[in-house]
Amino acid sequence: MNRLLVLSILGFFNCTAVKSQNTRFIDSVFSSVEKTTINYSDVFTDNYHKMDIYLPKGDVLTKRPVIFFNHGGAFYAGDKSSQDCVDFCSEFAKKGYVAVSVNYRLSNPLLFLTDKKVQLTTVLQCMADVKAALRFFVKDAKGTNQYRVDTTAFFVGGYSAGAVASLHTAWVKTESELDENLKDLLKNSIKTLSGDAGNDGYSSPIKAVFSMAGAVHQLNFISTGDVPVWMGHAKDDATVPYNCGPGLNNPLVVELCGPGKMVAELEASKVPFDTMILTTGGHGWPGIGNKGTQFKKAVKEIASFFYPMINNPNASNHYFDEQQITKVYPNPLINKLIIESVKLPAVVEYNLCNAIGQPVKQGQLIENLETIDVSDLPRGLYFLKFSHSNRRAVQIILE
Repeated sequence: MNRLLVLSILGFFNCTAVKSQNTRFIDSVFSSVEKTTINYSDVFTDNYHKMDIYLPKGDVLTKRPVIFFNHGGAFYAGDKSSQDCVDFCSEFAKKGYVAVSVNYRLSNPLLFLTDKKVQLTTVLQCMADVKAALRFFVKDAKGTNQYRVDTTAFFVGGYSAGAVASLHTAWVKTESELDENLKDLLKNSIKTLSGDAGNDGYSSPIKAVFSMAGAVHQLNFISTGDVPVWMGHAKDDATVPYNCGPGLNNPLVVELCGPGKMVAELEASKVPFDTMILTTGGHGWPGIGNKGTQFKKAVKEIASFFYPMINNPNASNHYFDEQQITKVYPNPLINKLIIESVKLPAVVEYNLCNAIGQPVKQGQLIENLETIDVSDLPRGLYFLKFSHSNRRAVQIILE
């Protein structure tokens, strides 16, 4: 059984137990949400460029993270009002996010299923639409600030085609990453990676990405410096392969590579990631939304993975001599604890102790990314301590 680690900063050498409480961005702290539908493009006015915005009702926070959910449908079907979209966005709005379900341009199925150029062009158009939706909120934040968003905390993902589009939107950053065929298709469709869907002049920042039954077209799209990713996938998925193969299990569709092959590339590139790999579940497990236990588990894990990346007082940032040098994530996490070092003094040691003070894991921060395997630890209360000239204790609860 997977074990869940929850981290929160304690005071200096303060190791007293903390009472259980609801935590914004982890738990459902709002009982109801409000939904509005708007057009996010200042170029297109069709239904492809509408999005549903879910807000926590009664929220007064002035800067809120935004999570974007892109629907599935093989790039020729689907809509922002699908059950998984509604359930996902409702759950995250209750956690305190601004949650957004995005429509994007779709293709003619007769053309899409037989022409790889049409398939790739459709994905490029979807990437352009997602970026326009991101820019909409940056534009709003710099203008009327109607939605009160934190533009440094945009999280993007989706199911199936929406996950495929999200991964490429997050990781394909420059045209130099594209082969000649893709460069030609880009030039003849959306022109540049910024796209043609409007809100020009604003950035489209992405803090991290999540994928439910998604994949990448080329593994070399994964590179050092890419944003973190959470991936949920079933090994018996015959639509979007767990390893590599043609999409839709159709030889006329371009090749896709799922988590079974992505993990090695992520590790080699030192891109932070976490996975929820299912033995069975096929391709449809996310599509039924809250009716499925696997979907609900994914929502919980995604919230935990993104939590330490949000700018809030409870985030797990650790300081030495008033200078931030490490981050610990995901928060909560499963099976492994990642320590990312920004600026190291000469030597920084870490000790993971159980509730009675016995050390169970210890070592030194040597590389910029240190991973501690905690899958062998029993459930209980643990403390992670860093030591240099000052010390901080981090409470870790294993559930």
